[in-house]
Amino acid sequence: MDKRFFLALFLSLIVIAITQFVFPSPKRVPAVPMTAQDSAASIRVATPNANPAPVVRTDPASVGGAASPVPAPGVVVTPVSGATVAETTSVVTPKARYQFSSIGAAPVSIVISNYQNRSPTGGPVDLAMRGSSLLGYRLVLPADTVALDRVPFQMSRTTVAGGGEQLRYNATVGATGVVINYTIPADTSASYTIKVTGTLSGIAGQAFLLVDLPKTLRSAESDTSADQQSLAYSFKPQRDRAGSVLFDKLDPGEKRLQPGPLTWVAVKNKYFVLGMLALKDGVPFSEVTLTGGPRLTNIANTASATAVQALKNNGFGFEIYAGPQESQRLMALGREFDTVNPYGWGFMQGMVHPIASKVIEALLWMHNRLNLSYGWVLVILGILIRLALWPLNQSTMRSSLKMQELQPKLAAVQKKYKDNPLKQREAIMAVYSEAGVSPFAGLTGCLPALLPMPILFALFFVFQNTIEFRGVPFLWLHDISIKDPFYILPILMGLSMYVLSWIGMRNAPPNPQAKMMMYMFPVMMTAVLLNMASGLNLYYTAQNVAALPQQWLLARERARVRTPA
Repeated sequence: MDKRFFLALFLSLIVIAITQFVFPSPKRVPAVPMTAQDSAASIRVATPNANPAPVVRTDPASVGGAASPVPAPGVVVTPVSGATVAETTSVVTPKARYQFSSIGAAPVSIVISNYQNRSPTGGPVDLAMRGSSLLGYRLVLPADTVALDRVPFQMSRTTVAGGGEQLRYNATVGATGVVINYTIPADTSASYTIKVTGTLSGIAGQAFLLVDLPKTLRSAESDTSADQQSLAYSFKPQRDRAGSVLFDKLDPGEKRLQPGPLTWVAVKNKYFVLGMLALKDGVPFSEVTLTGGPRLTNIANTASATAVQALKNNGFGFEIYAGPQESQRLMALGREFDTVNPYGWGFMQGMVHPIASKVIEALLWMHNRLNLSYGWVLVILGILIRLALWPLNQSTMRSSLKMQELQPKLAAVQKKYKDNPLKQREAIMAVYSEAGVSPFAGLTGCLPALLPMPILFALFFVFQNTIEFRGVPFLWLHDISIKDPFYILPILMGLSMYVLSWIGMRNAPPNPQAKMMMYMFPVMMTAVLLNMASGLNLYYTAQNVAALPQQWLLARERARVRTPA
């Protein structure tokens, strides 16, 4: 085989192995500057009209949901009296349970009933940490800023069309009346979405709603550290692709401002997400401010985020999605919410995400139509990829054989006209023309090895947080989304790659470089994929095994060319 073939494979391996170092996470948005003299942070709020945006001053400790012991100037905090007891209201649907507190009128727990918590605590998945709200509200009024997280609300409960429920919370803060409504459909299993609307009364002038997102999500995985390393805030600018900032990329106390308008803002871990989506006919979020949280270990498991929405006609509204990162479910929500978990790093996202999305669609389609487990679906996908490449492999291999036949003629021409480069090029082109071979045939021989790489690369991201693979068993594997505990599949993958290379070297002209790669490449790929998802190793192993028959047939054809009858 042409050594450029193995060089291309080697370069492809290097791309897979070190891309995460060469292409780090998306470029940071500029941090919001802070000065030591400032006792409060400045949040620039974008209004939906062309008027200049006001600047709202809030206490820095309150940004992201933390209560400030000493309110900053212009911040109104309504304390809860000792006699006031928070009342928790529960709404249960077939697949989720929502709990809301009368203090702050905010959701304090969302339990996803049909997904099991795989951590030692067990039970269903609960996104909220104990003792904290999932959301916190503040109001930016013309005269001051009002924190609602300590305001007692009165609640009324009604049934809405379709059998769903609406919780109506109302309170009076100073001269301002506040009403917050939660509309929960009878069956949220279709979307895991509830609608939030609110109105203010007794105000004159532009007002804004500040929504503090959760500082973290409770881990529901057996590998807690891997789950926490996936914690991130995501956002979707209306005029740009979605972005994501890992908690780990926010230094303690660091602030970053992502300007709007934003279609949605979300917090997510490896498999679950809580997002706020602007209503399709409503006002987008003006901005979101991200703040790094304190770290007690090397893993950043807390951070803060505050989204801003301008009130329109003294009202606000958005939807809350709290559920699994199921690609089809997120796509059904629209507003490009399926990009809440963008595949790829940096500028590569635009190339990798579409491929990864198509791969997921193909796997889901095969799973549903064939009624097979995802393990067998991955095996079938690997075989289908090789069958699709069969004609290309045949064509490129025959071109390679012709190139081998031409090597003596090309060497003779190069030697004959070594002192005349122009004559040498003309003679070489004449040899190619007489044989009917393209001068680029050697390069096209790399294509069969390179074409499967984008799918393998996309699957690397797919297995990072595709919940459809979570907890899926296959043969001796108890979960194809995590590494093989016995390392059987990575070893089988390396052995199948070695056998594939060994057959490919049979009846080929001696090539020391190719022989060296025959040993090095399987070892390197085994090391790279050793601790990756077992499903990824399963797919690659199936693809290698499916390629063996064709490689054997091509080796026999090469032998006939070298030894004519």
